[in-house]
Amino acid sequence: MGSMGQPSPRKVSVLITGAGPTGLGAATRLHQHGHTDWLLLDQAEEAGGLSCTAVTPQGFLFDMGGHVIFSHWDYFDQLLDVALGPEAWNTLQRVSYVWIKGRWVAYPFQNNIAALDKEDQVACLSGLVEARVANATAAGRPANFDEWIMRVMGRGIADLFMRPYNFKVKAAAAAAAAAAA
Repeated sequence: MGSMGQPSPRKVSVLITGAGPTGLGAATRLHQHGHTDWLLLDQAEEAGGLSCTAVTPQGFLFDMGGHVIFSHWDYFDQLLDVALGPEAWNTLQRVSYVWIKGRWVAYPFQNNIAALDKEDQVACLSGLVEARVANATAAGRPANFDEWIMRVMGRGIADLFMRPYNFKVKAAAAAAAAAAA
C-alpha cells in the first residue's frame, strides 16, 4: 500500500519525492486509480512542501513559499477542497494599482492603458504596434529581459512601467536580467 514516511528498503514502482502539493496530488491520483506500489517521501516531518506555514513558539507565522493558487481546473480545486475542506480557503479579490505620473493605474498596467493621459496612451499603443512589427522580423531570441520587454510591449510601456517597476522589484536594470524563456 502507498505510504508516506521513513525510507523503506523495499522496491516500489513509483517513488514520489516531495510531499508538496504536486507530490500529494500524485499520491492521491495513484491511489484513486488503484495503484498500491508507491512511496511518498519528503525531507520534512510534515507534508506540504513550500506551501507550509511554520509557527514559532512565540506564535509568529512564516510562510515557506507562496500560498497563492490561481487555478482554472475544477478537478484540482475539488481535490484541494477534499484535502483541506472548503472552509480552509481565504479567497481574495486582487485590487492592485501602480502610481504613475501622479495617478493610480490599475494593475496589470498593460491592461489599463486607458487610465493614462492621451499622450501616454498613444506612446504605449504605438509602441505595442511597433514592437509587434519589429518582433516579427527579429533574428534570434532576446539577449536580455529589457530586449524582451521592447520586443513584446514596446517603448511606451517599457519606459512608463516595465523598466521602472522591474528595477524597483529586482534592484537591477532589466538589461541585466536573463531573457525570458
